[in-house]
Amino acid sequence: MKRGKRNTSPSPLLLSPRDMETVILKERMRCDRHSQFFALIVIQLLPINGMSQAKQMRLVAKALHHKLRMTDEKGLLLKGGLGVMLPMTNVFGARKVQQTIVDACELIGIQIDASIFTYGSSETFERGVQNDNRDLHDSDSDFGLECRTQASIHAANHVIMTPQARAIRADGDSQLRSVGSAELNHHSTVSTTHFCPQYPKWKRATDVVGSLFGLLFAGPVILTAAIAIKATSKGPIFFRQMRTGQFGNPFVMYKLRTMVVDAEELKAKLHALNERDGPAFKIKNDPRVTLVGKFLRSTGIDELPQLWNILIGNMAIVGPRPLPCHEDAQCKTWQRRRLDTKPGLTCVWQISKSRDISFEDWMRMDLQYSRERSVRSDVSLVFKTVMAVFLGRVGH
Repeated sequence: MKRGKRNTSPSPLLLSPRDMETVILKERMRCDRHSQFFALIVIQLLPINGMSQAKQMRLVAKALHHKLRMTDEKGLLLKGGLGVMLPMTNVFGARKVQQTIVDACELIGIQIDASIFTYGSSETFERGVQNDNRDLHDSDSDFGLECRTQASIHAANHVIMTPQARAIRADGDSQLRSVGSAELNHHSTVSTTHFCPQYPKWKRATDVVGSLFGLLFAGPVILTAAIAIKATSKGPIFFRQMRTGQFGNPFVMYKLRTMVVDAEELKAKLHALNERDGPAFKIKNDPRVTLVGKFLRSTGIDELPQLWNILIGNMAIVGPRPLPCHEDAQCKTWQRRRLDTKPGLTCVWQISKSRDISFEDWMRMDLQYSRERSVRSDVSLVFKTVMAVFLGRVGH
């Protein structure tokens, strides 16, 4: 007989951290697919003399069980504290639940610090505010009108600080916002990781060790390539470009220069020759590539400087290839979930036998890796990458 998963939480009423992470991930996927939104209340217990944290957890879990809806989920968070996930609930609805939780905890003598995080696209929130206007006097609605002083929170690409609200940009279209409770005097730092799977410690350890050994052995190769680049074409040795990294944070990615200096200016003239669908830009026989650049690309040597990006934490050895910021900005909401995972030097798409796949299939490959990543899969992809170099399948 197959045993069920053991609940490691201090109360059977609370989901374990891993189960809660899965619930939040599924809700994100549903919201991305159907253009909806949800709220997450993060609860931190404040110390109480004479009462253990485990006992506080059990009492709070019991209080939440009686106060929340059947559709709401509650459990422990990997980053610490308790989480209450409220489907189809915006800031105003979450604030009512937040106050209910605070009042219930006060009745049992427990003090908490509760923060509200909301997830959804800017268009979804605007539609939700319109619904709020229509349902303003409906006391049972979860979509009440948000106060005007905080309406601008839903504007995309802005960071707003007000006495009662905080907002940060998570990954472009999908917004992660945190609204602190004025009554609770909330001042904690906003973090995107509440909505994203935790980055495995084993993966960061392998990234550091692998990049150090990689730089040690690739040093002479990079030096030789640098001399060849400088001797055959004008311009810098390294090419620097802003790419979109984990959680949508931009970073500078390094490559050995394989194109002429004015490649970016010439790109506009060559746009009609683009051979890839979606926002990505690729030409098989790109006229901007230098003679040395063709060799560097065919062997993947031009990517070796990214070992430095891996060492400093911008990238991983294995992960979705980072897109230029202007291309990433054109991705669909569901495609942006690939940003939960740190971008990598190699990935499933990078070593695929056929590079003539659609942009959407490329994105699906990245999402599949994010769901199934493991030590075994990473080792397998690194081995396949080495084989692809010898077979000449790593070229652009």
